Amino acid sequence: MRLKIFFTIMAVIFFMASDVFAAIEITDERATAEYWTKRNPRGDEIIFPAQEIKTFNEKIILGDDYSADLYDYPQTIPTTKFLKLLKKATNDVNVKTNPATSADTNSGLPAVIVVRYAVTLERVNLRLSPVDWNGDRFDPLQGTAVDPAEAVAVLRKSTDGKFFFVQTRNYFGWIEKSKLAFTTRETWLNYVKPKNFLVVTANKKFVEVDGKKILFQMGAKIPLDKKIDDGEFWRAILPTVEGGKLKQTVIKIPKDDTVNKGFLPCTTNNFIRQSFKFLGDPYGWGGLYDSVDCSAFVSDVYRSMGIEIPRDADRQSKLMPNASVFDGKNFDERIEILKRSPTGSLLHKKGHVLMLLGSDDEGTPIAIHAASSYYLDDKKIYVSKVLVSALDEPNDYGVSTVKSLINATFVK
Repeated sequence: MRLKIFFTIMAVIFFMASDVFAAIEITDERATAEYWTKRNPRGDEIIFPAQEIKTFNEKIILGDDYSADLYDYPQTIPTTKFLKLLKKATNDVNVKTNPATSADTNSGLPAVIVVRYAVTLERVNLRLSPVDWNGDRFDPLQGTAVDPAEAVAVLRKSTDGKFFFVQTRNYFGWIEKSKLAFTTRETWLNYVKPKNFLVVTANKKFVEVDGKKILFQMGAKIPLDKKIDDGEFWRAILPTVEGGKLKQTVIKIPKDDTVNKGFLPCTTNNFIRQSFKFLGDPYGWGGLYDSVDCSAFVSDVYRSMGIEIPRDADRQSKLMPNASVFDGKNFDERIEILKRSPTGSLLHKKGHVLMLLGSDDEGTPIAIHAASSYYLDDKKIYVSKVLVSALDEPNDYGVSTVKSLINATFVK
């Protein structure tokens, strides 16, 4: 009898745990873009015009220490500025004891550093120290991933010559030398601000160049040739290398729904459609595993519409405008804030960011996000993918996401 009672209790516990697990990831109709777009009869109207986006991007660059206007990037920078960037990139790692960077901190450096110009040849890891990825899925030295055909300002070479310290449009750190092609400033500026370009609108886009498949992620720009198109194909320009120098190769890309000429219009439904293209993709810390983490996920959705938000979640929380602050608010007040927040709003909690989809038929706020893990009965459960979840369900040590939120931000 006691044994029967024991197994009955264990079964109840198991099914209760299963219910909690199921509540973390929504898999019904709310996990489809169609459920949310049909709730917005005016969802395809432009809510953030191109000129306002331009002004917004300029303000983000001014406020974000990691971002830079590469088009107006100086041709020389003081060495003191480079050393500050170096220290910031290594996240207070003692670079003086790192053999690969020791030469970069000695007193023999010139007073100014002459900037060199390069373009990425493929998707590449940007590292916070000039060392390869160690295979750890949460490698603390992984900064971000950089798409192919991205312009970078090259500031310094590592002592072993294998890496270069670079400034990208929204980050700085070390990139492998073999992944870069050097060029003139004039050619480089065509990659910084191409006159005509495609924007990758799929979560991932593979393009073949010289027999090699090159991966682009959502929001990446692919420059177009002067001729632009050839019937059913776009004529794109991709960087290759010859003799250590940049060589521009024209390739044909089919005119399909994985790319768009120019940025997508910023509409409520485009926030929804673009975010759902990542649904089920693996979680990739700093862009590892050719995927996205929480902040890369939302920034890629935004940049497909031309909106450049900071790369990391903490800076998104600090620099995004129009914040609704949750501090001092009770549960019901927090729910009301979420119900008033626009679709596409970024919901910030410590170390994580989610994108608001809206409220379902029951009035429950729902979000989509690249989730690494959650806690169940003080046990860490890895989900490691992009998923849809209810914001009132337990997440961190039994505390609902609603109660964990710091603020909700949006572009306007």
